[in-house]
Amino acid sequence: MAEVGVEGRLAGLDADHEAVLDARAELINDLHGVAGAQVMDRGVPAEGVKGVAAELVVGLTSAGGVTALVQIVKAWLQRDRRRSVTVTITENETGKVVRVEGDSISNDVLTAALNGQVQLPASEGEPTA
Repeated sequence: MAEVGVEGRLAGLDADHEAVLDARAELINDLHGVAGAQVMDRGVPAEGVKGVAAELVVGLTSAGGVTALVQIVKAWLQRDRRRSVTVTITENETGKVVRVEGDSISNDVLTAALNGQVQLPASEGEPTA
């Protein structure tokens, strides 16, 4: 199984700036509406500061979830030219990490990265690979 981390940014603004927080909330809201995706907002140690930073993790449970995640990331990026995103896929069993980042990410590249690393649970009655 793999974890998919999603980090959205706005150029020139700190992570705690109100505009960045609003954009992040918009992304989280969009992701909560996706069938086949479980959205978790978990705290992780923040580098260089006291306390924790929020990490957005998306668990994908269906192929439709992969497609929807790609579409949401693309739409979120297109709403503001200052936006960029990093999508990090971490394979839990091997520790392998695939990172896709930028302000204009190809649907094909992001889909290939997700499909290559995320093992979706088999449907009932469907054999597992």
